[in-house]
Amino acid sequence: MKKFQHKYTLPAILTLLVLAISGILIGFFNFQRQTTLPPDSNPSAIGVELNQSLGYVDLHKLQDNGVSFVYLKATQGRSYFDDDFLSYRDQILGTKLAYGCIINYSNESTANQHYRYFNNKVGKNTGTLPVLLEPTSSKMTQKYLHSMSKFVKLLQLEGKQVMVEVAHKYYKIFPTKTLFMATSDKSPNKLKYSFWKYTSDGRVKDVDGLENGATMFTYNGTVQQYRQRYGQLTQ
Repeated sequence: MKKFQHKYTLPAILTLLVLAISGILIGFFNFQRQTTLPPDSNPSAIGVELNQSLGYVDLHKLQDNGVSFVYLKATQGRSYFDDDFLSYRDQILGTKLAYGCIINYSNESTANQHYRYFNNKVGKNTGTLPVLLEPTSSKMTQKYLHSMSKFVKLLQLEGKQVMVEVAHKYYKIFPTKTLFMATSDKSPNKLKYSFWKYTSDGRVKDVDGLENGATMFTYNGTVQQYRQRYGQLTQ
C-alpha cells in the first residue's frame, strides 16, 4: 500500500476549514448585534419608538449609535397615557435627538375625546417631528378614517404637522398637508410617504432595552431635507 506523501496537507485543509467556519460564525453573530437598518435603502436618518414597556433606555447611547430621532408613545383614546412619556421628553432636552408623539387612534373614542385628552396630558410641546396617528383597528372603515381626519384637522388648526399610518390611497379623506407613514416591506414611494416604519422587530447596537423587538423608523427623504425640516443627524 502506497503511503500518503503529503502528511501536512490534510491537517492544513482541516485547519483552513475550521478557520472558515469560525469566520462565518463570528460574522453572523456580529451582524446579529448590529443596528437593524432598512432593506433596499440608504437611510438618511434612523429613529426608534420609546414607550413604557421597554424599561430605561439611555438616550445618549441611542445618539452615539446612529439614532437621530425618537417617537414617544403618548396617548390612546381618552384614558391611556404612557407612564414614561414625560420622563423621556425631559431627557431629550439634553441630547441632539429630534422627537415626536405617537397617538394610538382608537375607534372607541371620538376625535374630540382624543384631542382633549392628548392636549390635557401632553400640552403644546409635541416635538419637531410630525404628530403620528397609529390606528388601533385594522378595519379602515369610512367612519373610522373620517374620525381620524377630523382629529388631524384639530391638530392642524394649532399649527401642528400631522402624519397618519395608513395607506396613501386614502389621501383624499384627509386634509391637505397630511403626511403619511409607510409600513411596507420594501422602500416606499418618496413622493407619497414621508417616513417609513421598516421593522417592529429591530435592534439598536449596544443599547439596553432595544436588543430586540424595537420598532424602528427612517426618514424617507434626503439628508439635506431631514436637516432642514427636523434637525441635525447624530451619525
